[in-house]
Amino acid sequence: MSNNSAKTLFDNKTYVFMTECLSTNDYLLKLLKKKSYQEGTMVNTSYQKGGRGQRNNNWLSEKGKNLTFSFLLEPNIELSNQFLLHIITSISIFKTLLEINIKNISIKWPNDIYVNDKKIAGILIENLVYQKFIHKSVIGVGLNINQANFGILNATSTINETMKKHNLDQILQIFKSIFNKEYLKLNSNKIHEEFDFYKKNLIGYQIEKKYEYNSAVIKGKIMDVLSDGILVIQTKDSIIKLNFGDIRLV
Repeated sequence: MSNNSAKTLFDNKTYVFMTECLSTNDYLLKLLKKKSYQEGTMVNTSYQKGGRGQRNNNWLSEKGKNLTFSFLLEPNIELSNQFLLHIITSISIFKTLLEINIKNISIKWPNDIYVNDKKIAGILIENLVYQKFIHKSVIGVGLNINQANFGILNATSTINETMKKHNLDQILQIFKSIFNKEYLKLNSNKIHEEFDFYKKNLIGYQIEKKYEYNSAVIKGKIMDVLSDGILVIQTKDSIIKLNFGDIRLV
């Protein structure tokens, strides 16, 4: 990633819009198998029929009401630093929501965005690795905008939080602008500030919460998140370090 490319990450790059597709991540990954595309290439859809979240959870979205898109990065960072991509993407969504006056935003480790304790956005990052470096990264984002009904799901949207509809293209442009700035920090000293921002806005950071762990319910406080994304929780009896999928907030 060069500073020049990051400043204009999405400008004059391939932009694919489809009325519907199974998964924007899958579609973009298929495009990359056919030929080379520039960093900043984006795939956007009005309706994602088979969207995937972390650990292959489904992402359900009504037609034309939400943002579901994926974009290509060439971060050239060590695989051990891959969690930095989760951090800058989470923060970019967080700050996008701040821009449209959403309140009570938080991050659920590793990279779900919540508002008033309900999920409003999710992220799926898939990396192409060469010699322990991330050569290419496809980042998928699902952000609930104008969908009001989520059935039994613990979810919300910008329309539910602000009681007004939002223009999807305008919110996407806000995200692009913010992500440009966050991406510039990836290989700079400012990434430490972003790490602190991420941790301070985590659900359960230095606050006791209940978690499902090893088929039991435990109480603990998030004390830290390590550079590789490992979660550090302090319980009454010990400090435990956890990887993705090891624990669930209840």
